[in-house]
Amino acid sequence: DCDSVAPILPNLSLYSSLPMASSSSERDSPRPPRYSGAFEQLRNEISCASVRWGQCQGVLRHYYLSLSSKRDCSCQPHHSKTFEQLMTKKRCNNQCLLYFSLGAVILWFGLSISFIAALEKKLVEVKHENYEYNEKLKESVAASELKRRRRQGDELPQYPINHRHLNTAIRPLSDQAIDQCHKALWHTVDTTAYVLPNNESFVITGDIQNLWLRDSAAQIHPLLLPNTYNGQSLVQVDQKLERIVSGLILKTARLIRFDPYANAFHLKKRSRVTNFERKVLGRHGYIATWNYELDSACYFLRMLFFFHESFPNHPVLKERQVKEAVSIIMDVWIAEQRHEEDAYPRGELFDCVHCGKPYRYNPAELKRKGKGTMTNSSAGLTWAGFRPSDDPCVYGYLIPANMFAVVTLGYVVKLAAVVWDDESMVKKARKLRQEIDDGIQQYGIVEHTTHGRIYAYEVDGLGNYLLMDDANVPSLLSIPYLGYDYDPTIFVNTKRFLFSKDNPMFHEGKHDGVAYAGIGSPHTKFIASSIWPMAMIMEGLVSNNATHKVVLVEKLLASSAGTGWMHESFNPNNPAKFSRPWFCWPDSLFAELVMSLTEACPRPEGGGYSIKGWIDRDNAAHVVRGSVFMKPTLSPTPHPTTP
Repeated sequence: DCDSVAPILPNLSLYSSLPMASSSSERDSPRPPRYSGAFEQLRNEISCASVRWGQCQGVLRHYYLSLSSKRDCSCQPHHSKTFEQLMTKKRCNNQCLLYFSLGAVILWFGLSISFIAALEKKLVEVKHENYEYNEKLKESVAASELKRRRRQGDELPQYPINHRHLNTAIRPLSDQAIDQCHKALWHTVDTTAYVLPNNESFVITGDIQNLWLRDSAAQIHPLLLPNTYNGQSLVQVDQKLERIVSGLILKTARLIRFDPYANAFHLKKRSRVTNFERKVLGRHGYIATWNYELDSACYFLRMLFFFHESFPNHPVLKERQVKEAVSIIMDVWIAEQRHEEDAYPRGELFDCVHCGKPYRYNPAELKRKGKGTMTNSSAGLTWAGFRPSDDPCVYGYLIPANMFAVVTLGYVVKLAAVVWDDESMVKKARKLRQEIDDGIQQYGIVEHTTHGRIYAYEVDGLGNYLLMDDANVPSLLSIPYLGYDYDPTIFVNTKRFLFSKDNPMFHEGKHDGVAYAGIGSPHTKFIASSIWPMAMIMEGLVSNNATHKVVLVEKLLASSAGTGWMHESFNPNNPAKFSRPWFCWPDSLFAELVMSLTEACPRPEGGGYSIKGWIDRDNAAHVVRGSVFMKPTLSPTPHPTTP
């Protein structure tokens, strides 16, 4: 600035007295050191001038003129031109800087306004969604607390959530609901249970006269629930019920030993089967259907564990074939982790007709000549060919079934340690359990564009996945009911997905003023927009809202088309259109739901049971004690007929 330049101006007269070059050669020669240094110092000072440059302009021009008067005139135009160029460039730079600064300020102001507007909009959206999120989070809090408690010990799963002691604080159940609870509870015993010789029992599904491993174990499950009557399970207070369940355990173990890939069985061996049935469908002997379903064995293990909780020292638990069945199940699951490599279980226990080779089924149902779609053998998950609906899987790793496997392998750990004292089985079950669970965490969770991180229904471990749910249990909706140690946030997101149009199996309808909404299954696509009562029941079983559960009970009764029985599926716009009038699995689930709401069911005055068939001549029915729930006669009650 001028203040820094002014002190050196008086001394410039020293340089003005120096001789000037008169020729071009002299002008091109180096200046004396003193002159050159002063000139360069002055130019440096000039280049550093800023906002006060205009004030210095007169002083600097006077200096340059004084230099010009002492030098050859040929030099004046050169220095004058250089000075003007310098001034013009400086003014241009200052203008550019000014315009740039002004543009930046305008841009910043515009962006700030846009950001504030977007922020306000987002805050409104967040505020709008906050209430719904908090409501759904309440359910996850209960699940999180359950998760914490389970880490502290080997507790039984806490679902269905018990609201029995809240009767005064919730919407009351109707008399019809209490009455139908008793009917549904005993429906399996009345119409589908057969007590056989050799300590066996046989339980059919209802209108299909075969035993499904899954269905039969699910049908008797209410009899095993703890604290059902006078602080005990029903099998603990009734010897006949205990005989039915212990016999079913032994019969199921022997059927698994017969063929671990079969899912349904006849009571008696079939003597005649076609070549197609035997070679393509795997049907022969006792096998009714050979659809390999992962969940079938899971249900057997759950039944075994819950029975152990009621009778820790029961003789059936020590039966060699029962432990063999558990060992067979684990070997099959381990082999099917490497289904893509054509792995199959080996050993002396695998001597069945179809053993000793990889599982293959009807190519019309499973792709790649009956092998199914490609899977990743290193995923840790275990393969299944079919869903609990008996429909073929799109991708071989059914996530809800793998979750159920994780839970039941935890049961095996305890049974192997406490009942069989088999440390090798304990280690084997723990290792397999960890591998499957790791696979679920790595491959079973996907990012949904609307709902965030959710559990997938099926995956292949190669990046492909199927986002949907099926009403049949295990399902994504049933994750808490199964007892799986799930992530509460992911389940909240998943449940929001399940009850949205993003789930292709979610359907809605209205009839007689009752609005229905629930999950169906591709298995009943012949009924338009069908909803399965099983899914509505499961919605209640995993809910922590007692009033919502009561509302669901009322809607379930309304959906029965006046029969009171839980059908396989129904049209929500016309419940008179339904499938399977005699289907005991959802009836048992309905009883579980109502029993979680009230102590009025079961009660002796509400109704008792009679066993469908007692064929065990060595232990006649009159010898085995019953309970206050047994009717005076063993004659079966009639089952419903097809409309």
